[in-house]
Amino acid sequence: MASLPHLRLVYFKMRALTETTQMMLHYGAVPYSYEMAWDYYGKPWSEIKPTVAYKQLPLLVVDNETEITQSGAIVRFLAPLTGTMPDDRLLAAKVDAAFEASQAMFRPLNPIVNFAVGDDFMKRRDGLMDGLLSQLDDFERLLNRTPDGDFMFGAKPFYCDFGVYHHISLALMLDQDLLANFPAVRRMMLAVEGLNGVKAYLDSRPELIGVGIQPQMIINGASVPTGVIAD
Repeated sequence: MASLPHLRLVYFKMRALTETTQMMLHYGAVPYSYEMAWDYYGKPWSEIKPTVAYKQLPLLVVDNETEITQSGAIVRFLAPLTGTMPDDRLLAAKVDAAFEASQAMFRPLNPIVNFAVGDDFMKRRDGLMDGLLSQLDDFERLLNRTPDGDFMFGAKPFYCDFGVYHHISLALMLDQDLLANFPAVRRMMLAVEGLNGVKAYLDSRPELIGVGIQPQMIINGASVPTGVIAD
């Protein structure tokens, strides 16, 4: 068996585009390190941003030499390493479609959950609900067409399951009763949480608190503001 590559994941203080990746890595028992952008680059993000590919993170550094940007590209690179990529190409295309559907939830959800406060939070949350319910209906129908397991495509989780889980978990921070009419989605969420490695990660990752009021992450026992600036 080939040895695993050395992996470094570089991002910020927010619950966003590295959560799918980290759940997959823990599920596949693949070692990695997580570094803040300013620690990895040795400079504030505002200074280094113009030089980074596509001017955004996350970044996956492979064997200290190859840098992979874009969260979807990172997930697809890691899927074979974590046992979450189907061997069948037709199934892989379906898995990727479900993953892309979850990625489409990022832009409305991330800024609301991680940064919005007060009246702005309330307005943006309320304006998002109809769209969220429509997306949840899509996932519910897909799950109901898969009778042989609780995951998106049966009894085995693929990378799309982690992407769907992450974005729905963010949505639940806006409304804890959001899944009341989506029993198949609820079962899928519980199934992901019960996977080897995933529960330990979810229990140990930095907690996101103060959503809608003063969003902060609990990192090493200290409350720090969400964002792209070092404390």
